[in-house]
Amino acid sequence: MGEPLPEAVAEFEPDALAHLAWEGIPDFGRERCLKNQSDQESFFGSILMMPTLRRVVVAGTCREYGDLIGRSPGTVEVSPVDEFGRAKDALHRMLRLACGESQVDLTWFRIFYVYGPGQRRESLIPSLLHQLGLGQGPRIKNPDGAHDFVYVGDVATAFRLAVESTGGPEVADLGSGDLHQVQEVLEAASVGSDLTSQQAEERSRAPVGGIWANLDAAQDGLGWQPTTSLVEGIGLTRVAIVGSQTSRI
Repeated sequence: MGEPLPEAVAEFEPDALAHLAWEGIPDFGRERCLKNQSDQESFFGSILMMPTLRRVVVAGTCREYGDLIGRSPGTVEVSPVDEFGRAKDALHRMLRLACGESQVDLTWFRIFYVYGPGQRRESLIPSLLHQLGLGQGPRIKNPDGAHDFVYVGDVATAFRLAVESTGGPEVADLGSGDLHQVQEVLEAASVGSDLTSQQAEERSRAPVGGIWANLDAAQDGLGWQPTTSLVEGIGLTRVAIVGSQTSRI
């Protein structure tokens, strides 16, 4: 990022771009976010000059919505409150203008709490699974906190649909469309089975706070909706972690 495009990219003549790059995670401080923003603006300035490019699909973040609580409004205009959200929003605004001038279609995904195989070990779900695998009692700072968790495979499907689309939404949320408390995640990771439907319904009705995805744009524009339940996704993540540990033996 921030460097001239390799000749191989120009020779490849791409007609679509799926962009998920963000350097330095989990550092979301001001300096790191501004560097990412600058590097990516430079990259898009180069790639949008390619005459073959017709479509760009980019990973944004639910942090662009700021501190809103409840169902996301799914709006183009947002009011972020942290450095990561501001940097992503600034990049989105730049791309809306640049893609319009270049006559390139843009879909901007505001992604919620993605989890699954390959996630950083320090993230919530891999951390819980590693601790449980060692026979340790997981340490949770905020068990009543609630997030909209979405499985990485479902997110990948959304990107594929958007890349293949001839239109698609300008902005769309990618999430489960529901909140799950951290304690709920721990229980699913601990026993490997879902809560009863009654328990899940009761907990999703009264979270401590949080924002969840508005799936209307993704469903209407791409025919997309998540298909992997939280319990199924945690199970797939556990299998991947065990597999990676076995392969290193």
